[in-house]
Amino acid sequence: MSIRIAVDIMGGDAHFSVLAAGALEAARECGAELIFVGTEEAKKELSQTINGCEFVTAGSVVEMTDEPSAVNKEKSDSTVVKAVNLCRDGIADAVVSCGNTGALFTAASLNVRRIKGVRRAALATVVPLEKPFVLLDCGANLDATPEIMCLYAKMGAIYAENALGISDPRVALVNNGVEIHKGTPLYRDTFTALSNEPGINFVGNCEGKSIPFGECDVLVCDGFTGNIILKLVEGMAYFMSKTLRQLLTGNTASAVAGMLTKKRTARLKKALDPAEYGGAPFLGLAKPVIKAHGGSDSHAFCSAVKQAVVYSQSRVIEKIARAMAKEKNNEEDPENAGN
Repeated sequence: MSIRIAVDIMGGDAHFSVLAAGALEAARECGAELIFVGTEEAKKELSQTINGCEFVTAGSVVEMTDEPSAVNKEKSDSTVVKAVNLCRDGIADAVVSCGNTGALFTAASLNVRRIKGVRRAALATVVPLEKPFVLLDCGANLDATPEIMCLYAKMGAIYAENALGISDPRVALVNNGVEIHKGTPLYRDTFTALSNEPGINFVGNCEGKSIPFGECDVLVCDGFTGNIILKLVEGMAYFMSKTLRQLLTGNTASAVAGMLTKKRTARLKKALDPAEYGGAPFLGLAKPVIKAHGGSDSHAFCSAVKQAVVYSQSRVIEKIARAMAKEKNNEEDPENAGN
């Protein structure tokens, strides 16, 4: 049975027609069914291009400047809330939106809700460097505790294993040094907690300079730090791509060099391009909710919709729920702990 995806095509930087085109391309490639969510204007303009897909009309759009905590009350008729509610009600299997991150997270947390036993959901993204790895939290929660960071590690490991096919994923903690005593009290206490956490392949601290070189499969941090890391990586990727283009088109000699290295350069650009993964799931929510980049173009949004299909089919949510239930049982029966 195909996956039904509620696609919020409003609230991003690109025109809704661009996002709709990307979603349609994803549907053609992976066989997903789409439920577009947009304004009356979008419905009229796309009537000839959405190929008979269902369209749900919303009365408002959440802007990037809107206060996320007020969205559920003040903009309950918005595209974000309506898309989330389609998933809540079982009409859609997953949600994709490139709108306001905080608003999407708030609406999903209140309406779809979290997996039982998950105190906080986390925004997890695949970072496509030398070896792709999962980074979380990327901005769902700006603060954290050692217990929450351990939860991120568990969910991230399950995601890496099932969505990326990595066996026994290596989990590392972002820090300003590899030594045990480095970092703020939060990071020192989290290091101790992860070191004693059963079932986690914890490999220690990871410095910023080591992040690009595949030293871990899951990189754990608070949402404030993770968001900075993610945006720095994205910025460096665009900078390198721009610099390569300038180097290989500056004069006749560099143009010849560019022709000779065209295939390798194309592979490098693709490896660095955040649009190849497109979207990031909120791990810990009871339904698949994918946050696409606010600046998504057609290709990036296509990737985000395909990511929703992969995430749904990986059954990561069920596996996180089983892990949380097992942990609760072990807490209630200490004799079973570690078995």
